[in-house]
Amino acid sequence: MKNKKFKTLLSLFAFLISLSGFSQELATPFAVADKTPVYPGCESLTGNDQKDCTVERITNHVNKNFNTALGKELNLSGRQRIVVKFVIGKDGKIRDVESRSLAKEAEVRASLQAEATRVIKSLPKMQAGEFEGKKVAIAYALPIEFATPEKENKNG
Repeated sequence: MKNKKFKTLLSLFAFLISLSGFSQELATPFAVADKTPVYPGCESLTGNDQKDCTVERITNHVNKNFNTALGKELNLSGRQRIVVKFVIGKDGKIRDVESRSLAKEAEVRASLQAEATRVIKSLPKMQAGEFEGKKVAIAYALPIEFATPEKENKNG
């Protein structure tokens, strides 16, 4: 019962925001969807297994395709973190990709964000998610983190 009330309130909130002009189409959060989007190859699974498979496949795609050599090219050291938010549309296509790095230098920040955006845009089309029996756009957030070897201390 509480879950139904929460979903109803969330739907009302989304409707009010859409009326206010903040968004043409508000995406349903991944965690709230009745049926999450399905990554290719996860279709034969059901429930949480299907959801876990989709999350794992998205993460694997990013790990495989993100150019971690960029850290060396940009002369970075230590852990780098970029947070990417995107929407898996009603049609299953990736859209509205936004990425954010906390790197200090603007050029480094822009390069890391561009790479994260490139990789997310290369995700394959998925089966759309559903909320209350209707296909909906689903919001997804993913932290991308990689390590670049520490710079050697030449004074040493």
